[in-house]
Amino acid sequence: MNLTKKEKLMIKKYFNALFSCICSFASQEKINEIYKKCKTYPEIILLVADSLKTKEAHGWMGEDLKEDQMNVLTLISEMYLKRNKSKYKTIEKPSEILSWFSILLENSLLKSEIIVKRK
Repeated sequence: MNLTKKEKLMIKKYFNALFSCICSFASQEKINEIYKKCKTYPEIILLVADSLKTKEAHGWMGEDLKEDQMNVLTLISEMYLKRNKSKYKTIEKPSEILSWFSILLENSLLKSEIIVKRK
């Protein structure tokens, strides 16, 4: 499960916007807590996904998502579908989509590209 060269370029070009949007799925306090614990962007995304799993377990269906959040989920879902046409497993929940994206980044980008740059 690796990104194509074209996909890598697109991810790198828009990564800051994608990452900011993904972080908006959690509260600022939660993101600050996650950010302190994690060394890589995929780790942060995975913990955001975990926080969404908790909400989903209590009946949350994403009804309060903003347009940019929906767009990011749609973009990632389309990437997933493109790669997994013949597979039976589908990802539908926001937490599943973000978890898959986290794994994709971890497997596709260089370690130096996924390390969180701290100021």
